[in-house]
Amino acid sequence: MELEVFAGQEKSELSMIEVARAILELRGRDHEMHFSDLVNEIQNYLGTSNSDIREALPLFYTELNFDGSFISLGDNKWGLRSWYGVDEIDEEIIALEENDDDEVAPKAKKKRVNAFMDGDSDAIDYNADDPEDEDAYEADPALSYDDENPDDEKNEVEVYDAEINEIAPDDLGEDVDLNEDDDEFSDDDAETSEE
Repeated sequence: MELEVFAGQEKSELSMIEVARAILELRGRDHEMHFSDLVNEIQNYLGTSNSDIREALPLFYTELNFDGSFISLGDNKWGLRSWYGVDEIDEEIIALEENDDDEVAPKAKKKRVNAFMDGDSDAIDYNADDPEDEDAYEADPALSYDDENPDDEKNEVEVYDAEINEIAPDDLGEDVDLNEDDDEFSDDDAETSEE
């Protein structure tokens, strides 16, 4: 494979990101690539050894994620961001996720093994009795609070009123008048009360 973009340049001076961009541009929009296929194409073009590619792979993957011109389309498929409009990106990713959901069956939960408990019959397995690990955990409806239920609010108001009536003396009637001027305490009042 020959990339015309790099004609006349030394292959040893090219970065893997530059080659990846050129390969994806050459293939076109409808030909996204899996990460492993992209790495193989880069390796073939640059003519590098397996050990050199393995050594450069973490940095390349980081640069691929960090570089704004690439986009992950899910399922470790990569394309160029310029291929997709802003609205189209979400649609493309959602479509890929929906296809994956149809094909993949739910996996069975793996049982964790504790290496320290293998031969000890007296040991307590604290992981076995955790109720939050169960998938069928349901909250008790009696303990839940519903924001939409006006009866809950009415009950709260009634309880609050009952508590206030317990604290307030019964001989207070409607004649109680609060004077807001009395609530304000000034420095003049403090001086007169100290004398």
